[in-house]
Amino acid sequence: MKLGFWLFFTESWRSCSFLLSLPVRSPREPAGDFWRLQWNTSEQTAEGLVDRLQRQVGGKGLHLHLNLESSNFVSVTSGTGFLQLEEVPGESSFVHWEDLAGHLHGNLASYRPDLALDVELEPFLAGRTSSTEVGLFLLVSPTATLWRFLPLSVQHVWKRFTNFRLHVLVHYPDDWQSRFWRRHLGPSYAALGGIHWCGAVNRFPALNPKLVERRPMDTYFNKVFAMIAIAEHQGFRWILSLDDDVILPPFALMSMLRIGREADGANCFTSLPLTQNGIPATELFAITWLQPEDRTRLFQCFSGCSGHFCNENRSLMTMCWPSDSDQGKLSVGVPDPWNEIAWYSALSQQFELRWWKNHPVSMNKTCMLQALLHGLKELLFYWLADFDSRQLIVDSNFSYPYFANNVFLIRTDRYREVVGHSKCCTRTDEVTMNLLRHEQRSNLCFVRESFGIHPAWGNFGQDIKQAAEAEAMSWLKSIAAPIFATTRA
Repeated sequence: MKLGFWLFFTESWRSCSFLLSLPVRSPREPAGDFWRLQWNTSEQTAEGLVDRLQRQVGGKGLHLHLNLESSNFVSVTSGTGFLQLEEVPGESSFVHWEDLAGHLHGNLASYRPDLALDVELEPFLAGRTSSTEVGLFLLVSPTATLWRFLPLSVQHVWKRFTNFRLHVLVHYPDDWQSRFWRRHLGPSYAALGGIHWCGAVNRFPALNPKLVERRPMDTYFNKVFAMIAIAEHQGFRWILSLDDDVILPPFALMSMLRIGREADGANCFTSLPLTQNGIPATELFAITWLQPEDRTRLFQCFSGCSGHFCNENRSLMTMCWPSDSDQGKLSVGVPDPWNEIAWYSALSQQFELRWWKNHPVSMNKTCMLQALLHGLKELLFYWLADFDSRQLIVDSNFSYPYFANNVFLIRTDRYREVVGHSKCCTRTDEVTMNLLRHEQRSNLCFVRESFGIHPAWGNFGQDIKQAAEAEAMSWLKSIAAPIFATTRA
């Protein structure tokens, strides 16, 4: 081992003073001859450290003498102001320069979560005022690509509305793409409130200790907990949560960010945009945006579906129970002509809450892809539309008994109630959100004349989902060609 390799650089910001040390070597050095990369959080950002180290060392990256697959194989030495990760014998892991900042933040968040949030927020606090009320949270997962359109929408919104901040939640080092955001947000870079590590152990267990005990490393709940913790830390009154496979045109993003006060006045539990396969927004989307002939074809597809649950080949409208169960023989009458209110009413009379999400647009591949193509055809006309919808469609009669939560606006304190609920949560928080809405008798609201694209549900496997997302990408590249010039910023 070489003597310690100390790097200290002064930049125009200060964070809490903490020293993180990792065993590394350059590709030119012998395999057993490593040195220590030192990150002093009070002297430089992780990105600044990586940029300077890249210029000094050269090459494509560094070898980390750590087992990156599991923190169980990393021994640490720690104290009040430092954390030293010890060398793991055996093969090292090569990390490209563009991924190294993600590894630094990931290790800090994993071993010192009490410090990580302040370190993540510090570089983005300049210019932020206490009046910022909305946190826009993007939940990023590996292999997702559609979120790369978000900077275009943010740029247009930022010109007219600045009362929000974007926070990007990741759980994989490749997705810690600070350069991408700096480059593609351009003049609206001040909208970025932070990039946050949501891998490893949940950083905010106090929000629901029992849930964290059951699922300590669940990356979805890590992001849910992070949204609430960041929103409370930053004083955001509302949370706008956006999955990485949903895209909102600028006018729709603007409406979603500005609708909070109207939603509170209407006793909205949550507010949803109109998306082409949204549950339960797909019919509202079709009525608002589709040409009459396209709408008719889509509704005919819905009414032509099977309402039989648990048919033998598990096709189409299928949610199966064991074959010897009486429930396995259930069938829901499909309205013809299609009527979604009648469908949801029949569904909720025969099934428990978690199955009320069932709908032909998510359970029938033909209908799902048809809805996507119709929606994409209209998106090209409305991407840069100048609507500013501040009106709501309010469901106060529970005609829509269940909503999917891939994009939604909710008050921060109400979302905290969801996570702290005694029945939170199963696979996601979606069922609990719907349960709490029913308990509180709150309204479900939709932003009138909003527009969103969510290419596909995952019911038919990742191959079909990714193909649908690729189709959406091909339609939209002409709008956002510069973002796709390279796979990385």
